[in-house]
Amino acid sequence: MAEEKIDIPEGAIKIKLESKRKYSFCTCGHSKKIPYCDESHKKVNEEQGTSYKPFKIIPEQDSSIWISSSNWIEQKNKKIK
Repeated sequence: MAEEKIDIPEGAIKIKLESKRKYSFCTCGHSKKIPYCDESHKKVNEEQGTSYKPFKIIPEQDSSIWISSSNWIEQKNKKIK
């Protein structure tokens, strides 16, 4: 059986996840610990009137995932300019 080809987005990060452990990932792009949430979204929401929340998962088994967010790339590009 042939392996399925996976398109990995630009800026994606591969992460190993442990089963039954809770993970919170940044969705606002302002975390100092990307890809993980450091609750920076609370300040961003207050200042910009947005409603960002972390993306939370609890895997049932040990696994690896690729994770990305267009907001991470957008914020990184703003800092470079």
